[in-house]
Amino acid sequence: MKNLILSIIVLLAIALFSGGLKNIPAKDDCSYNKDSMIVVMRFERKVKPENVALFKRSFDACKAEVLAKEPGCLDYSLFQSYHDSTLFCLTEAWATKGAHNAHMQLDHTKKHIAEIKGINDPSFKSTTNYTYWICPGANAK
Repeated sequence: MKNLILSIIVLLAIALFSGGLKNIPAKDDCSYNKDSMIVVMRFERKVKPENVALFKRSFDACKAEVLAKEPGCLDYSLFQSYHDSTLFCLTEAWATKGAHNAHMQLDHTKKHIAEIKGINDPSFKSTTNYTYWICPGANAK
């Protein structure tokens, strides 16, 4: 046990003094306001079996409007599970939070939300929904 602890200490010391840990960032260095960052969202939704066609039709109509009228939209996609036709994954990416906020106020978005109200499977609770805020220079080479 004593040798194991000593070995761990030696390995840590070597890593520290040889620069092995120098690539770990000290802090978040993005100087952009969060509202001006790219917003990437992923949602899972499970609908009642009788509402699958309605959901897809409503989403496709909304997507056509989004792509035609909203230049701040970087991605607006719907994926249907191969194993469960009632399970969907929606992904959205927006140039800024303001672009997403504007999207939520448009007639085609409000229409889509109204059309799909109450079609979710109430027993389903997603554990994989997320929102990422991406600093505009984060992926630059």
